[in-house]
Amino acid sequence: MKKRNYHITPEWVDKLTKCEIFVFGSNLQGQHHGGAARMAHEKFGAEWGAGNGRTGRCYAIPTMHGGLEDIRPYVEQFIDYAAAHPDNRFLLTRIGCGIAGFTDREMAPLFERCLDLPNVSIPKEWIPYISIGRQIDAGAGGLIEKGRDEAPETITEEVLRELCREYRYEIATGITKNAPSITIRYVIGRDRFGYARFGDFFFAGDDLYVWHTEDEWADDHNQDIVEDVFEDECEGRGYAVRSIFAGAKTKHKDSQGQCIFTGDVLEVVEQPQYALGPLAVAAAGAGNDGFYGFPLDNHCLRLDDGMKSNHLLTRIGTVFCQLDWNNEPESIWELALRFNAPQTPDDDKGLKRLMAKFTPNFDQEPWKYQALEVIGAKFNWDNYGQKPR
Repeated sequence: MKKRNYHITPEWVDKLTKCEIFVFGSNLQGQHHGGAARMAHEKFGAEWGAGNGRTGRCYAIPTMHGGLEDIRPYVEQFIDYAAAHPDNRFLLTRIGCGIAGFTDREMAPLFERCLDLPNVSIPKEWIPYISIGRQIDAGAGGLIEKGRDEAPETITEEVLRELCREYRYEIATGITKNAPSITIRYVIGRDRFGYARFGDFFFAGDDLYVWHTEDEWADDHNQDIVEDVFEDECEGRGYAVRSIFAGAKTKHKDSQGQCIFTGDVLEVVEQPQYALGPLAVAAAGAGNDGFYGFPLDNHCLRLDDGMKSNHLLTRIGTVFCQLDWNNEPESIWELALRFNAPQTPDDDKGLKRLMAKFTPNFDQEPWKYQALEVIGAKFNWDNYGQKPR
């Protein structure tokens, strides 16, 4: 079973975000006289006379008409509804533990399936009883299963987009302790890369957006994209800023022990002295069936432990030169393949090496990169470990 983070329902709910649904205990007649039912009717639009199901911004579960087995079918109906509406977050209250007279110990096990739904929050009083046989504990404001989900062996843009869809709820709320351990790189501006861990970024189509908390990013925030992707305001999450994706951290290191990212350019020398030249790294395949390597015209030179034992690999830069904010995003594979294309004159190879050194960079004219070399400019593309997010 996939390990997940979970919300705990706040002790007092007096407002809802755009996608949140208040889940309360009712009676079959829908007479919402007191407690959570009254709150649901007065503040969140629960209809009088509707004792079961969704009305307004609420979901009613009847608990006043019999024993636990009489309530169970309505609980199952709610869980099926929540599973079918992943765009909503359901704030589950201590249903049946008020006027209905049931205890937390009795009610909580009816809702155990909610542990498999990341869009349902759980009352903290139910923690000791809802999860028999599951390794969980309470902490950091949420119910958290122990352990972190495993990251795929090979990270491509499509893998990242799929993971962002799968963990959309966690990304929207910022509760990502158990999400896969993945680090990406993105372009902030000329001579500036940023680094973000999974949960601090998302994709809207092919465009990457990174969450920032500093007010300097306020003018770049795109609230329309946030509400379109998450169906919610994501209050308190920060500023969502469109960025240029610049690679994912791989499990490999170069000959100096530095972490290799997709999009990196390495000087590859087959021992003892045969130079293959500067080559760019990309991901081939995806997930657990893929690998990292240097894409060439008709094959991919695989980056693995065998190659590293027979080759000297030195990171010299990245492929993120001649950038344009207005261009459609290109995959790292396409950028690496173009960089690794056959080169005949030595000058072409030298120019590519030079341009890789001065990245990220938006200059389009090659002579500007040559001028940077002449004046002794220093770019900080090699700053992983110094300023990662």
